[in-house]
Amino acid sequence: MAKQSLIRHAAVAATILFCSLAGSASATAGEVQSPSATPFERIAALTGKWQVREEASLRIVFESTARGSVIVERWMLGERTHSLTIYHRDGERLIATHYCPQGNQPRLAATAAVDGEIRFAFLDATDLDPGESYQHDLAFKRNPDGSVSRTEIYWGPDGAGEESTYTLVPAAN
Repeated sequence: MAKQSLIRHAAVAATILFCSLAGSASATAGEVQSPSATPFERIAALTGKWQVREEASLRIVFESTARGSVIVERWMLGERTHSLTIYHRDGERLIATHYCPQGNQPRLAATAAVDGEIRFAFLDATDLDPGESYQHDLAFKRNPDGSVSRTEIYWGPDGAGEESTYTLVPAAN
């Protein structure tokens, strides 16, 4: 009886090992083939709390949710959430949906990840009223000092507005 139990446990252990190795191999192969994998991993690497160097009252928090398949970027003014941007894969694309305090929701798609910079460009928007400004371009770049430059351009009725860049530094708490 003890020998049967030992054989059964060994068989279960071997099955678990085989399945975990097979799962790792297919996940790795999928990540290598997916152009959205590296940009998503770079956004996921921002998980944590950041202080905006140019605006002392503004913090940006990146959190992982949905078993790591979604990154939420929350802009915090004190204890109040100001806006959200949600990052997720959509097949071969990486999508960012920005939930703006104006009430519109532009969606942007990653267009490039060159020299450590991730760029997003306008795809479409929901609840965008005529004449309302909206986020049109977004980029992240990791700086040599460990900070991150977050650059965005809003568009309005007259076209592109000025580019604005915030420098994110790890928050003290």
